[in-house]
Amino acid sequence: MQIQRIQSLYIFLAIVAMAIFIIVPYGKAIDMTSGAPVEEMLYTMTEWGVLIPSGAVVILLLAGLFMFRNLSLQRTVVMITLMLTLSTIAVVCFALFKMADAEGLDASFTFWDILLPVAALLEILAISGINHDIKLLKSYDRLR
Repeated sequence: MQIQRIQSLYIFLAIVAMAIFIIVPYGKAIDMTSGAPVEEMLYTMTEWGVLIPSGAVVILLLAGLFMFRNLSLQRTVVMITLMLTLSTIAVVCFALFKMADAEGLDASFTFWDILLPVAALLEILAISGINHDIKLLKSYDRLR
């Protein structure tokens, strides 16, 4: 099997990025209220507010990967996953800064948080590839 459409590759790479994000820690919290600072890693698997949109993105991208015969539906699914990815970015930022400040924790990002903007960029590239294919098919239809 070979991948002939570049947007399928972009969608696959976005799936990989989001799947890795689900497994690795997305933040680090340091508890300053006790005598000695206690460092805790924040994982996606333990935070439902981050896990649900991230898991939905992976499932919808998997479905969108196999919708290559219906380009308009594939574009709609990838656009929905883009909105969910952006909401995941917002939830991670909210959890790290607003909630951590309310609980008296000092929170910071980890290296793995770069996977969320990378997945969003790959989804945008996939949408542009799908739009290119739709325009190409419309131009072929005009020639008939």
